[in-house]
Amino acid sequence: MQIFHPSSVFLKMVVLCSLLSPLAGVLVKYSREPLTKTEGHFMSLKCEVQYEMKNCDIVTNWWYIKSNKHEPKPITDPNQYLITVNETEKEQFRNRNIFLSFNSLSLEDSGYYQCDAQCLNSGTQAKGHLLYLNVTADPNKGLKASRWSGQLKADQAVLALSAILFLSRY
Repeated sequence: MQIFHPSSVFLKMVVLCSLLSPLAGVLVKYSREPLTKTEGHFMSLKCEVQYEMKNCDIVTNWWYIKSNKHEPKPITDPNQYLITVNETEKEQFRNRNIFLSFNSLSLEDSGYYQCDAQCLNSGTQAKGHLLYLNVTADPNKGLKASRWSGQLKADQAVLALSAILFLSRY
């Protein structure tokens, strides 16, 4: 009697999927790690799309955002995001890197992000996994740094008084 262990079934599925992926014509890759960043900072997400030129003539690709209560929507607002693309070619394959950059993260940027690609001539498509971005509040937001602290002002006054006392003795 043969017993199937859940981890062995999972391993077989991973191997099978990895063998089929290059044959599909397009592959989407990026980090799986959730991100936690502080508001106000710059950040960039990178998605790599690999495809065969003969089977996938033209590729469309998008970064999507899915907040808690909404369906995924393409990111297209140039005032909020910058999307840059660079592409390299090696033999019959192309690698396209799509960078989604945030000039200044805001709390509203928290959510799930996904990159996908589609071959226009064949309709073959690949979707990346959901990547969670958690933007936390800046603990220093609203604080103003002064040029002189209270201690420095006190030190300055003591120094001036010492100078007056020293000069008055002579």
